[in-house]
Amino acid sequence: MTRLTVDLVPLDALAPADDLLGIVTFGARHPLASLEVMGMRQLGPELVAEVWCGEGFVFGTWSSEDDDVERASRAAYDEILRTTAERGYPHLLRAWNHVRGLNIGNGDEERYRRFCAGRHDAFDAAGWTNRMLPAASGIGMREGSLAIYYVAGREAGRNVENPRQVSAYDYPRQYGRRSPSFARATVSGDLVFVSGTSSVVGHETLHKGDVDAQVDETIANLDAVLREAGTEGVGALHLVKTYVRHAEDYPRIKERLERVLPAAKAMYLESDICRADLLVEVEGIARA
Repeated sequence: MTRLTVDLVPLDALAPADDLLGIVTFGARHPLASLEVMGMRQLGPELVAEVWCGEGFVFGTWSSEDDDVERASRAAYDEILRTTAERGYPHLLRAWNHVRGLNIGNGDEERYRRFCAGRHDAFDAAGWTNRMLPAASGIGMREGSLAIYYVAGREAGRNVENPRQVSAYDYPRQYGRRSPSFARATVSGDLVFVSGTSSVVGHETLHKGDVDAQVDETIANLDAVLREAGTEGVGALHLVKTYVRHAEDYPRIKERLERVLPAAKAMYLESDICRADLLVEVEGIARA
């Protein structure tokens, strides 16, 4: 039997469970946490944690203090791909990557681009093709160096691309030595894991400096990829995490997203985003 659920639970309500796979906290510590992503600030009145339960899946974490983020990401993904395969869960379905100082560095020396290079080389060395890549997010943090958590399964997911966007793994050279290695979404059973999604059409950022327009474009992209995944669109999302570059934009972003996602559980985090001109990024989980 396979079953996988995720919920956002207030920190003061966290408790052990027989089917608990893992707990991730953001900017807060808790004795039950599998991973504490520090140097992130939750925006909103209540601190919550991400709680994964189920069976038939592997939930794993990795953290490193190695300041050479390219070397750290290569080591991380070498280990993740090796150990999940050895345990009989060779199919990476979703990965969350948190990189300190994500946008620090110029050109190919930007830390996000160097993270992408290390990750790409690990997938390449393991013989993974583009169509095997999982849904993923690459997000900033202000402490540590690299923190990753992931879900892997015994069966491969169905990876989905967004018809409004160039696949990330096909980005042109201007975005780095190695293109980002992820699918726009992955369908596993009745879950759709939607990767970090922003105001990118084709391969270019739209609406630079206009947070309202970026939110609207992000919603259009979420809707497109979810329809491609076989759902009714953005309304299928039941859990959403939103990364906000500037905390002062949080009320406007929240109000705009809640218009189209009134029933979704939501977490908002102040964070750097993979491109310095992006002001907001949204990821989520939907029912197929």
